[in-house]
Amino acid sequence: MNENQNELNDAVMKKLHSYRWTGRGLVTAACGFGLLAIFGSIVLAWANLMMVHPMERLLMEDYPQTVQQAGTNAVGKTPLSREELDWRHVQVTAAHGKVMFLTAVSMALLSMGTLVILLLVIFNRRVTLRQINASLAQISAQIKELQNRQGSGS
Repeated sequence: MNENQNELNDAVMKKLHSYRWTGRGLVTAACGFGLLAIFGSIVLAWANLMMVHPMERLLMEDYPQTVQQAGTNAVGKTPLSREELDWRHVQVTAAHGKVMFLTAVSMALLSMGTLVILLLVIFNRRVTLRQINASLAQISAQIKELQNRQGSGS
């Protein structure tokens, strides 16, 4: 009976050791996805601040002046041609597209990190339940052994 108990203990310990490595892998993956999402968010904020806003500001400043000066023959800043305004608009639209792509990538990374954390929670629950089940089986075997000793000793 004692040999079976030792074999069972060894089997449980091997299984728990393999589960420990799987859990560490899931935690590493979740942290990696989280850090990538944070980095993506920082790049997104930088891109929005340094690339998109200046282009939008230029477009908003130059468009009304160009329209106003095109209607009059006022002397001053040379109005932009329609092609130049269209090109600025294309640049702003392209910058918005890049920022939206970075947003989508960041959201995908956050979603993957969330999914990995969910898998980790489910995995840890299973490991805990298996460990409890193995402990209960050991306790049950010990109780049966005690009952057999008491029955044969009486």
